[in-house]
Amino acid sequence: MSGSENTLEDVEGLRQALAEAMDEVKSVRQAMADAEARQEELQRTHEEVISRVKRESDHDVMIAALRSEAIRMGAHNPDDVVRLVNMEGVSRNDDGTVVGVTEVLERTRNDRAYLFGDLVRPGYSSGTTVGHPAPKPGEAEAFNARSATDSDYEARKWQFLAGA
Repeated sequence: MSGSENTLEDVEGLRQALAEAMDEVKSVRQAMADAEARQEELQRTHEEVISRVKRESDHDVMIAALRSEAIRMGAHNPDDVVRLVNMEGVSRNDDGTVVGVTEVLERTRNDRAYLFGDLVRPGYSSGTTVGHPAPKPGEAEAFNARSATDSDYEARKWQFLAGA
């Protein structure tokens, strides 16, 4: 009988070990499910933050584009124009370019002309505002290496070698 008792004890020990292993598998599966849930939550939070940052940066870039175009169009106060403009129609492409700025500001200029002055054209004067013409390129002055001082010669030589 002692042989069958040992066998029963061995079977009972194996059952006990199997039950412990099953409990451990359940706890590992639960820990894995918890980790997956935390990962999904972190990924969702990360995507929300990335989306918010992209929206904010797109908005800032569009505001800067509107402001610079308002300045070019002769706005008295470009910041006021940007605050009052309806930004519907202004968007930023995937390549980063801002589209629709000119159209929106033209529409704003037609609706609220008091925000804009006359466009200042180069070479045009109106009242106290003078638009200066663009400068014309000058002629390169001749350089005589024989009569140049040593320091002038060295400076010109390095400019030439640098490709300037």
